[in-house]
Amino acid sequence: MLRRSFLTLASLLLSIGCTAVSLPLRAATVESASASPNAGALINESGRLRYLAERMGKAYAQQVLKILPEKSSEQITQSQKRYEDALQFLGKGAHTPELKAGLATITEMYRRYSAALGKPATRDNVAAAHQITDALVAAADKLTIAFQLQANIPTARIVNLSGRQRMLSQRMARLYFGAMVSNTKPDLDKFILEFKSAMAALEAAPLSSEAIRRELALAKTQWLFLENALNGGAASDIAARNVATTSERLLETMDNLTGMYSQALRN
Repeated sequence: MLRRSFLTLASLLLSIGCTAVSLPLRAATVESASASPNAGALINESGRLRYLAERMGKAYAQQVLKILPEKSSEQITQSQKRYEDALQFLGKGAHTPELKAGLATITEMYRRYSAALGKPATRDNVAAAHQITDALVAAADKLTIAFQLQANIPTARIVNLSGRQRMLSQRMARLYFGAMVSNTKPDLDKFILEFKSAMAALEAAPLSSEAIRRELALAKTQWLFLENALNGGAASDIAARNVATTSERLLETMDNLTGMYSQALRN
């Protein structure tokens, strides 16, 4: 992606209800290729489980609402493959009883989640699937923290923090669409506050290179687009499409950034 070009054109794309993208999420492939997982890679991959679960739940709700249904179906299939790759990778680094038990719990919960997502997309089925989403993300968050503590490196927290931002980009969009499905108002304030606070913490973090600073600047711009879309009104088809597309673009940027932090932790 030509990032400078994107920054120039992004506002125009949003104004015309830009087409959703299916992100390559390249960091998953890089991490999975490692034969000997290190601390940064394990934190990155366990954190990946959080956002993939949220992303699948978001896409499932989009199918009920007929918001970019073909793209959302593709995103579910892609995310399932990424999730399974991450589980396999984490098995190489889960050596303690706590980590093994946590990974086993997530694996079983994921089986139930996949089965729920395989049912026809109806309002009731979305509500049932989203209950599993919440529990699955909580379990993945616990596992990520366990890998962070195992690393016993102060800067390992930064990889987790950046990785959690990926999840929040998808959680806010999922809750937005979930509220549309149930005809309620999404409760996003606490997650918006958390995202903004974490961005400030990342800007002040010690793991900072010129490339990381550039990616942080891009992430801040992407976040403004998503926040604007979330405030665009659920009744607007254009606003809903913009939530779908901007959440994907913010996810891509935060995934790239988390990969950079993971790499910096190795050096």
